[in-house]
Order: sequence, then structure tokens, then C-alpha cells
Amino acid sequence: MDTPRRKLRNLHMENVQNNSTPIQIPPSPMLKTLGFGTGVSVYRLDRSPRHGHIRSPWAVKRITQRTRAKKDTLFNDRIVREAAILRKLNHPNIVGFRGVIKSADGVDTLALEMCSTALGSILEERHDEDLGPLPAKHTFKMIMDIAHALDFLHTEARLLHGDLKSFNVLVKGEFEICKLCDFGVTLPLDENGEINFHKHPHLQYVGTTLWSPPEIIDEVEIIDSKADIFSFGLIIYETLALVPPHTLELDAAFSSKANDTDSSQEQLQRRQLNYSEDKCSVLLTTGTDTSTTIDDCLENPDDDAEGDNDEEDNIKENDMSDYSWAHIEQAYGTRPPLPVAFQLSDDYNCIVELFYLCTNAHSEDRPAARTIWQCFENNAANVGNASD
Repeated sequence: MDTPRRKLRNLHMENVQNNSTPIQIPPSPMLKTLGFGTGVSVYRLDRSPRHGHIRSPWAVKRITQRTRAKKDTLFNDRIVREAAILRKLNHPNIVGFRGVIKSADGVDTLALEMCSTALGSILEERHDEDLGPLPAKHTFKMIMDIAHALDFLHTEARLLHGDLKSFNVLVKGEFEICKLCDFGVTLPLDENGEINFHKHPHLQYVGTTLWSPPEIIDEVEIIDSKADIFSFGLIIYETLALVPPHTLELDAAFSSKANDTDSSQEQLQRRQLNYSEDKCSVLLTTGTDTSTTIDDCLENPDDDAEGDNDEEDNIKENDMSDYSWAHIEQAYGTRPPLPVAFQLSDDYNCIVELFYLCTNAHSEDRPAARTIWQCFENNAANVGNASD
């Protein structure tokens, strides 16, 4: 059933040169949709065996049918740019690059390492099933792994990720390893670890507004790598609250409205709320899996696996006129309050403390990624034995 966390999942999800490689994405009998964001879809590609050896699946990313129809090159350019960046990033906590191929009509498809799921999906399920905050040992593992990725990104690659949120953290197995993904809107850091928008007016922080730091909301001229740290703190918040930042009241409003007005569980299962910055709407979906051959996806861009799953199709207005959106906009770039009515064990003390440190209003008061993983490394052994 679509509960408020699932309804919130798409809130503000999305507010160069040719990097084609000799790699060929092989044919596959099934190309299953994993998810989508604004302008792009991600699929699971089950690769056929070669010389009797089973090969691991890939995640493939390409622009949606509607985006192609609009002939808008923005999102395809981001895929090309992401391919160029990932090609250079070799780190165990950053999703692996597998290849990129351009179709005859100029659409690029990016092939990536396949992970089990996104952290956002895990939190969504916990919210739906009322399981409470993510176990502390899993949150510790996520913090350690993503802090390592950010340290590498900020100090060696000299890049600001620019769009940290739970759905851009991938998880393998039972938190065996966590990996950072989605590098389409990264920004280069200078030798001081900063970005000067006045000197480089062509650079723009895209990100996702709910996870954006105060310096972005305030449109300051110079930001640094600590902008990512604020957003990282909001991912930690998500592991505790199980909803996106600044949406606790909205979550409660949808819960109340669902209980008061929806008598049919079947209707709820067919609804998924899709939010934009100025409105709330309902996206009707069938709830069924879609699949097609990779050849169809690559060679027939007008009839690919998105089908009825295109996130902009069949939008129907939702009556939420009794709810004010003003408080959400006013909360952008601030530290969201933790839920009042839950109790956390002592295992969460360091996690809560880090949440507060990362979401300090001033970037100089936030810890660097290296400081985070070095401090948590000292405590990892103890927390690893924590109970669920």
C-alpha cells in the first residue's frame, strides 16, 4: 500500500563531450525498470552468460521517452557528464562505471555496477511497515562508507557531489557495503576546496531543494565541500525519521487524509504522489513491472521500457488545499527537528550527535568527511555488536 513515505519519495527529486567507449551492452531478454527521476529512468540489465560463465547484472540509465520527445538535451548531457566523471573515479564506495553507448539517434545509455537497492527504498519500507529507525549498526556502516566516498571525492577528485540524499546511496546485501551514486550534477572544487560562483558564473548548484544547505538557499557566492556535509547530515536524519527532511508534518497530513477519505485499499495501491515545488499531484500507476529487450530500449527510443511508468503521464490533481506548503519552503536549508515520539537506545548517541554537527548553519562548524570516518572508525567495533 502506498503510505506517506512512498508518497514523499519523489518530492523535489530533480529540481560535454562524447564519452562513447568500445564496450557493447549485450542483448538481454529482460530489461526491468528499477526506478526513475526527472528526465531519466534506470533499468536492471540481466546479461547473458559468456563462454559458460555467469555475468553479473548491470544497472543502465537513460533519458525517458517524454524527455526524448521534447528534444531536451539537458538530461542526456548529464548522463554523458556522469560517464566522464565515473570513468575517473575508482573507489570501493563509489558505484562502478561499466560503460556508455550512444544509439543511432544520439541517446546515451550509461551502464553501472548493480547494487541490491537504494537506502531510500529501505527507509521507505521501514516507514511503511512501522519498523522504526534504521538499526544503529547499519547506520554506522552507511556513515563510514559514504564518509570514505566523500573524503575521496572532496580531497582527491576535487568534486562536490551536489545532490546527496538517501536515494543516491546504494546498498549491497545486508549493508555489506554502501556506495555513492548519481554524479550528473557534480561541481569542481578549486585548490582551496571551494566553488566561486562569481568567478565561474557558468557553474550552477542543482541538487534537490529539501536536502540543500543554507548557503545554497541563501545564494552565497562561495561555497565549499561542507555543502555536501550538510546534505549528508540530512541523510542521517532520514535513517532516524524515515521521511525526507522537513516533511514530518506533511507525512502526518497524508496519513490523516488517507485514513479519513480512502475507503478502498486497492485505490491506495494504485496511487503514488509526485511533488513539484509549487503543487502536489497524483501519479496513477498500474503497479506492474515492465520489461523489454535491450535492443528495443536502445534502438527504438519511442517504444521503450518506460511505457506507462513515465513519471509525467496521467497526472491528476490532488485535493490538499487545506494544507499549507509555506512552512516547508521556510524550512529549506535548516536543521529539521527529530520526531518527538520515539525513543532511541544509547547506540544512537553518536549518530544523533553527528546529525547535529553536520547540519550546523555555518559550513566551518561542520566536520570534514575525513574527520567523520576517522572518529567513527574508533567506535565501529562496539556498534557492530549492537542489537537490531
